[in-house]
Amino acid sequence: MATARTTDIAALALEYGDRLVLGTVRDVHGAVARRAFRATRLLGSRVPESVHDAITGTVYGGLSGALRLSGSAARGLASRGIGAPVDDSRFGRQVRAAVNGLVGDELRRHGDPQAITMSLRRDGLDVGVTPWELRRAYPGATGHVVVLVHGLCESDESWLLGRRDRPTYAERLAAETEATPIVLRYNTGLHVSENGQHLDQLLEQLLDAWPVAIHRITLVGHSMGGLVVRAATNRATVSGHQWTQRVGDVVCLGTPHAGANLEKAAHLGARMMRIWPQSSPFGSILDARSAGIVDLRHGYITADEWEGQDLTARWGLDRIAAAPLAHAEYHFVATTVGATPRHPVSAVLGDLVVHFSSAAGIGRRGPVVPRARLEYVPSSHHFALLNHPRVADWLVTWVRSRPRQARRLDP
Repeated sequence: MATARTTDIAALALEYGDRLVLGTVRDVHGAVARRAFRATRLLGSRVPESVHDAITGTVYGGLSGALRLSGSAARGLASRGIGAPVDDSRFGRQVRAAVNGLVGDELRRHGDPQAITMSLRRDGLDVGVTPWELRRAYPGATGHVVVLVHGLCESDESWLLGRRDRPTYAERLAAETEATPIVLRYNTGLHVSENGQHLDQLLEQLLDAWPVAIHRITLVGHSMGGLVVRAATNRATVSGHQWTQRVGDVVCLGTPHAGANLEKAAHLGARMMRIWPQSSPFGSILDARSAGIVDLRHGYITADEWEGQDLTARWGLDRIAAAPLAHAEYHFVATTVGATPRHPVSAVLGDLVVHFSSAAGIGRRGPVVPRARLEYVPSSHHFALLNHPRVADWLVTWVRSRPRQARRLDP
């Protein structure tokens, strides 16, 4: 696989600069000009408009050509190994993760080296799911694995938030429980259902390759990561994969089970901008968001919910019920910026990204997971759930506790 380089990022910026930024300016200019030249058309003369169009066409064409040429040159440099590898720095890895969240589906479709492939990660590096690589990466591996799945535009290093002030979830779990925490990175611009399929396949491989026999799995997802976790368990159940039988707990932190208000606002904004010719080009910018972002509008986790629909043009809604794992405990953690869920600020902003009712798993037809346990963190925000001391305490408690399946089998 080709290495993503800084020259690839430069090329992508130039390509999108041509297509979205310059294209939007050109289209807005054209819409305003057509309206301004109505008066000259009424007088029977199209000469001023023709002169204007010829000049602007030449200017915009020249700028577009320069951007495309520069983009092609940057791609050529990248293909020859010129440019620092993006993953060599934490900042570069953060940029790559964000870009994947925004346009990751398009990157993958065009074979762009910046497209991320789902993988286990340790110390900023990929870990192959093979017995030798896993033994080297996790020398103290235990039979209880805690899988941490990040959210949209995030990466495996997003769990390091606030590390200077407090240990991460992985560090606390490793120090205070007998579990082995593992983190992964994935392309958040892909459909949630596709990432769920990838996670299903990865965990089934992990079951065979892990250094010791796995007897328990705890799944922890932040934001979109919670949807990916639920998509994976749903996919594995349909496929008859064995790893789901080891799942004791599913933890969702600020997950938009019933949809995210920001994506709903983006969709409505794009549709409203289409009403007027002068603002219509800006709608094209909003419509360029990835499939993963669009899935967040209603919290879709299966392909059947979106397949055959253009959700950038349609509102979509028909959700398909996905049965939870009967033997697993579900823990939904929600937060709001206000002191209570009913606080006026909380009612409007939720946790700044997800509304309280959605994070609590309450949809139009009732609970997404009827027996899920709800925990609430007041006066906080969406990204604080990546490393919050109260959440860390809960995680340690849940991981230490005996899973429902084990209790049920006891005489």
